[in-house]
Amino acid sequence: MAKIAPFRGWRYNPQKVDDLNKVVTQPYDKIDDKLRADYMKRSPYNLVHIIKDAPRPLDTPMDNQYTRAAKCWEEWIQDGILVREGGPAIYPYFQEYTAEGKTYIRKGFVALIGLDDPKAKVRAHEKTLDGPKADRLKLLKATEANDGHIFMLYKDQEQKINAIIDMEIMGKSPIMEVTDDYGEIHRLYRITSPGAIRDIAELAEGLELFIADGHHRYETAVNYMNECKEKGWKPVGYETFNHRMMTLINMYDPGLTILPTHRVLHSLVNFDANKFLAKAAEDFTVTEFADRAGLYAALDKAASAGKSAIGLGAVGLNGYRLLELKSWTTMDNLVKDHSEGWRRLDVTVLHTALLEKYLGIDAVKLAAETNVHYVRGRDESLDLVGDGKYQAAFLINPTRVDQVAQVAGAGERMPQKSTDFYPKLLSGMVMMKMSIDKSKK
Repeated sequence: MAKIAPFRGWRYNPQKVDDLNKVVTQPYDKIDDKLRADYMKRSPYNLVHIIKDAPRPLDTPMDNQYTRAAKCWEEWIQDGILVREGGPAIYPYFQEYTAEGKTYIRKGFVALIGLDDPKAKVRAHEKTLDGPKADRLKLLKATEANDGHIFMLYKDQEQKINAIIDMEIMGKSPIMEVTDDYGEIHRLYRITSPGAIRDIAELAEGLELFIADGHHRYETAVNYMNECKEKGWKPVGYETFNHRMMTLINMYDPGLTILPTHRVLHSLVNFDANKFLAKAAEDFTVTEFADRAGLYAALDKAASAGKSAIGLGAVGLNGYRLLELKSWTTMDNLVKDHSEGWRRLDVTVLHTALLEKYLGIDAVKLAAETNVHYVRGRDESLDLVGDGKYQAAFLINPTRVDQVAQVAGAGERMPQKSTDFYPKLLSGMVMMKMSIDKSKK
């Protein structure tokens, strides 16, 4: 049961920050050292100073990237860089973007979601790691703020919630509009009507939620809530530790896109593409294509037909190959400890029936990227092959959103790099600062 609440968001003050494009960022887990340095150069108020400040050699328990993040919050509020909305609202968040040559608009809304409802059903599909959760918990303790999104999916086949949102923002200009590094446009709106908020909340209350992105942040929010309760702290209003700022997007939104992440292999000893294909032919029908266009069309056709197919480009091959699984019996025999939905994922087929069975690349090597490099984009993957380092590229079709729901609904976590929801939700569009009663009465 999703219990949502409006909130008085904290946002960048356009009177103090002349270019909002320079202060928003990709989610923290997409920010490497190079991008962090770039963000820091763009503006002294770029949110990276809060969500992923760089550690320094002389850091101490009293002065480190987490305490500096908290100081940024304090100073930016004092200086009017960040300002709080005058009243509670929920925030429609629309993204206009291009994927595979087509333009889409993905519609969502930002609200607070209760974390301590025993009836709540929140489904996860990714495994989490202790390191990122520890990092996010330190930041949360220091700032007592939600500065990044959790991307949640819900099922509303009749588009009832989006219909209310569309009606409320009709004819209105966004309160914030920025363009990200990929050229995608992000627009934030504001709904303050008590009736509209109540209607959306009532529709959302009966919904099951599925985490698309933000598994570490969600588990961290729950862990922090439990720590606060153990300390005897009390929540104050909705903007506090037992709620988390999240962005909810309809699973049936026509603007929802999942991109595939392809696998490019390296450092394989005595890899021979032709010998590999001869072995794989036991379980796969192998079809040769002279050019990429033919391969891509065949992959698309297989996806439309609900078939599992893998594209291959490799050193030593003339042209390209499509490997189409002959029978699901192969997967049923190879995988015994997972649901049928998990066994039917293209990424499972690739990992289990090809990489592990014939090349010895198991789950440990996949996680460590011992022999695998993960790449977005078909051409980008195939272009790497034969450059002296990369030996083969395996192309997969994107995981469908109904497959995400099926696997998560079964209580399972998907294989690594199974989903890439595009575009990402930008950090810095709207934020939440907590009010906590620490008096321990």
